[in-house]
Amino acid sequence: MTVFGKILVFLNLLFSVVTGALIVFVFTTRSNWVAAYNDAKAKAEAAEVAYRSEKAAHDSDRKQAEQTYAALAEETKKLEGQVQVAREAEQRERDRALNQTNLHNTAATTATRLQAELDQNRSERDALIAEKESLRTRIVAMQKEVDSWRAIAVNSDLQAKNLVQRVNNLLRQVEELTARNRELEAGPGSPGGGGRSVTEAPATSAPPGVKGKVTFVGETGMAQVNIGSDSGLSVGNTLIVFRGNEYLGDLTITQANPKQAVGKFAPKSRAAKIKVDDSVITSFTGSQQ
Repeated sequence: MTVFGKILVFLNLLFSVVTGALIVFVFTTRSNWVAAYNDAKAKAEAAEVAYRSEKAAHDSDRKQAEQTYAALAEETKKLEGQVQVAREAEQRERDRALNQTNLHNTAATTATRLQAELDQNRSERDALIAEKESLRTRIVAMQKEVDSWRAIAVNSDLQAKNLVQRVNNLLRQVEELTARNRELEAGPGSPGGGGRSVTEAPATSAPPGVKGKVTFVGETGMAQVNIGSDSGLSVGNTLIVFRGNEYLGDLTITQANPKQAVGKFAPKSRAAKIKVDDSVITSFTGSQQ
């Protein structure tokens, strides 16, 4: 075989080795991407189920409030009918008093009896007026109660809108986590990739809903928390850092001990600062009670 033929054989062998390595790399990358996609899809479906459950509860509360309002409106209508009857009775009593006065003018001998009846009529009229005022007071109280139920319905609607906003925020976090997972799984040498090598073992996923507190904050962005490998944490896990209802950033674990762990804090913005006693959690999905 000539020297040129040997060179061609060597180049053919080298090309075969490079092609096989590329096939293995592409297969590994595609498998990791499918797993990350399925995980993100499951989280998004869980968030959608929670949103639908909260919306159904709100609709039930609003329907109950509307039924209560309808019952109060019916009761108010009945009371207005009673007031109208009382007014008609009052008018009849006034007519009767006028008739008695006419009889007094025509028959002086019956003046005493007519005056007594007139006094009685006045007493009955006063009782009707008092009853009318009582009914008016009850109507005002019922109107206040209706206004209270209306305020409750408005508050329920605002709470539902807040829940929708929270679900949208969770969906955005899922999209951000999906993008970060794609960057991590892209591997070295890929655009934007700074993740681990394909020969390294992947980090073990932390159990969902594990909560803790920040116990120490360093000057270089490092922070220590009071949960560790006993709680299922391992190097590479990411904790969500928040204060009250405010999301501050992520803490990536670089060292995990049984009772504590140390990680690098990545703030969501330049103004976000991690402090002692801030809360951390592995994930809000599937939070432990």
